Amino acid sequence: MASAGPKTDILLPYKEIMSEANAGAIARIVRDLSVFSGHSAQLCIYGRPLDTPWLTGAGYQPLKARLGWLYGENDGFVRAYLAHLRQRPDSERPDLVEVHGRCQVAKQIKQQHPNIKVSLYLHNDPSQMKGAKTPAERQWLLENLDAVIFVSSYLRDCFSIGLQAAHSHAEKLIVIPNEVTRTYGMPPKKKNHIILAGRMVPEKGILPACEAAARILPSYPSWTIDIAGGRHFRTEAPSDYEKKIIRALAPLGQQARYHGFLPGTEVAALQAQAAIAIVPSLWHEPAGLTVMESLMHGCALITTDRGGIPETAGGRADIIALPDWQSDKALCHAVCADKLAGRLDHFLHDEQARNKLQATAWQNYPFSAENMAANADNYRTNLWL
Repeated sequence: MASAGPKTDILLPYKEIMSEANAGAIARIVRDLSVFSGHSAQLCIYGRPLDTPWLTGAGYQPLKARLGWLYGENDGFVRAYLAHLRQRPDSERPDLVEVHGRCQVAKQIKQQHPNIKVSLYLHNDPSQMKGAKTPAERQWLLENLDAVIFVSSYLRDCFSIGLQAAHSHAEKLIVIPNEVTRTYGMPPKKKNHIILAGRMVPEKGILPACEAAARILPSYPSWTIDIAGGRHFRTEAPSDYEKKIIRALAPLGQQARYHGFLPGTEVAALQAQAAIAIVPSLWHEPAGLTVMESLMHGCALITTDRGGIPETAGGRADIIALPDWQSDKALCHAVCADKLAGRLDHFLHDEQARNKLQATAWQNYPFSAENMAANADNYRTNLWL
């Protein structure tokens, strides 16, 4: 039974869709933070209006952005939330407002309600985000917010760059790694399939991975590769980048299946069958849920050394090193394709090495959403007491 805890309003980025079919990474993590919380009755998630929200009843509160066409959706959303907050009696006001992924939203709420505790929960590099791009902006957040949560140590380090007094506020900087609960009681039966799942954007490295597969798979005709994902978490016409991916796969014929966007349950079914998973991020991935999902399903995982990926994949996957993507995108792309081709050839040829990596992924999986939610409960309670 859920215990008492701080009454917490959780604000999603306005673009996030809290539905089972279309949830992005942040919505999925927030949903698990709520479902597995020890005081879930005290949590209310605020997001955009939806026909079929993943969480029903009091757990999800839709708000329409106010004048979003003028101020932008996130600023319009915080205006709607602040108006909603003013209308609530004191007895129904939150003990804590937890803002996910929007630095300027957390700042606006704290400025207008300095007596309410406000935390910022970061899923991406804050130095690339509105309201935290400069050290001065991040310094304000550090000194005035009650906590800043990061999904990886890598992101905490990004936030701290240029902050002279970060060590004096170290207790405010809290790392709560993303975690996903395994749903299989025993390793799923694997087929000669490779899975490549993720958003179809250049920084995710999908194109060089497909180029690598096109080089190697003709020598292994019993193997196939599934590519699943879209630019966004919905079905839509392919972008120019996706068309490049489709062209790169064309020589493989029936060995390659390009699915476009798929709901999470269908991606999970492909991951369960896949003997090998590739997560080829070129940019500094903040955490990478696809990494964890590949390990969760016992795949032999080939991935990169970008950002927070090694925090999860280290010792559990085959990790390739890449040059900096921002400095030379063409070089990083080429190196990624070459190295992935070599590693893919190795694991297709060497069944023993493949089986060993699968066993490592399965046996060394200490992650669970319950643990993640408990860590979040602890930080909220510590702020509340």
